[in-house]
Parts: sequence; structure tokens; C-alpha cells
Amino acid sequence: MNLLASRLVLRQRSLADSLDLALPFCLANKRPLGVLSLVTLGPIAALLAYLRIAKHWQWLSIWVVYAAAALIVEGVFTVALGELLFKPPAEVRVRSFLARFLRRLPAIVVSVGLRQVVIAATTTMLVFPVFFVAAPSIFVPEAMLLEGATMGKALARSRALARNRLGVCIGIWVAALLLPALGAVTMDVVCNALVGFVLQLGHPAGELFEHGGSGFAVLGALLAVPVAAAVRFLGYVDLRTRKEGWDIQLRFVALAEQSDLRRRRAA
Repeated sequence: MNLLASRLVLRQRSLADSLDLALPFCLANKRPLGVLSLVTLGPIAALLAYLRIAKHWQWLSIWVVYAAAALIVEGVFTVALGELLFKPPAEVRVRSFLARFLRRLPAIVVSVGLRQVVIAATTTMLVFPVFFVAAPSIFVPEAMLLEGATMGKALARSRALARNRLGVCIGIWVAALLLPALGAVTMDVVCNALVGFVLQLGHPAGELFEHGGSGFAVLGALLAVPVAAAVRFLGYVDLRTRKEGWDIQLRFVALAEQSDLRRRRAA
């Protein structure tokens, strides 16, 4: 990993800075992320449409399937963002993202499942707030996918990164959970207003607040998946920058380059 090749300034960032940077970073890499979204999120959208239209599933069941699929497929965007941090979009290939993700897919599925079981058990027991259990494990997928760690080492790595930064990790977790909800509400309101009031076609895709879901809401929630993955990834980069001194390393490199430049000018 060459820190000098980073396409983002590696410095310590506040949680607000990471949240503000997530969408611009995704837009700066819209070509590979767009193709990746079509390849991964497209089949999920088709599955959800089939379950709703052909099988007449209730919206609650549709959202459960969405949540399970989104938690798993976030990993492929994590792999993509990790590579795009150091390479421009023209130099990356979507198939390489998919190949790296699929090699780790079984472990990712198990880790996500275990984490949800812990969250559910903690919520049921009401011993202490659920996020205090969930937060230390927030970066397990990043450690497994970007560092090649096993599940046990990834959990230890995530806990090490979260140590003394629990508030930030809780903020990242909450933001990653709320972004799909925000995308669903926004897409439902905007598209239903356009279709219902402007085009006078009623609400053929349903209404989120009346029926518990709509086709537009599902689309908005799916489109938010890459942004949620970017929020988690940027939080992971920030904590690695703090723990491993990436910003300090870059400062020393810059000072060495300036010193070398002055010597050459003097010569």
C-alpha cells in the first residue's frame, strides 16, 4: 500500500467530515461504482420485485430480505472503495472487485449473521444499549476484505480500531443505518409526487407511509447502499490514520522531499 498514491488527503477527520465526504467520493468514482451497482443491486431489485408482484409478499418481509441482502452486498463496495482510494477509476476493473468479494463471501455471511444475532440478543435482554455491543465490531467486514484477516483476527482488529473512539463508531453505525431509510423516504416522496401530481398516474408503485413500502422506496434504499458503505469505509480510513499515523508518515515524506529540493537548489 503506497500512501503517497492516495486520492484522498489522509488526515484525521471528524465524523461530520467523513459523512460530508462519502457522497462526493462516490460521485468521483461513479463509473465503476455505477457498473458495480447494476451488477449487484440490479438482481436484488429484480428479486424484491418478483417477491412483491408475483408472490404477493407483505412489505415487512420485503424489507427483511432487503436488509439481509444489503448487509452482505455492502462488502463488494467496500472492496471497490478500498482499491479506488489508491487507483483512478480508469485503472480498475469491476470483475476484480467481484472476485475478491466472492472469495471472502462465506466468511462475510457468517460474520454478519453472528453480529446480527448478538445485536438481537442484546436488544432482547435489554442489559445495556445495543450500540455498545455492535460498535466494536463495526469494522469486521473491512478488516476481512481489505486486510485479508480471518474472522477472529478481524474482530480483534475492529475492537482495536474502536478502542477509545466508541462515540465515533456509534455515529458511523447510526449513519450507515439511517442512510437507506433516508434514501427510501426521499425517493418515495419525490417519485410519487412526480408520478401522482405531475403525470396524474396515481401511485402505481405504492406509498411508503400508507402501505409500509413502495417500489420507489426500495429503489431509494438500494441506491443508498454504496453511500452507506462509503461512510463505513471513510470511518475505517480515519481510524487507521489515527492509530497507525498515516498523516504523520506523509508529513515526514513531505519534509524529506522539501529538504531534498532545497539541497538540489543549493547545489
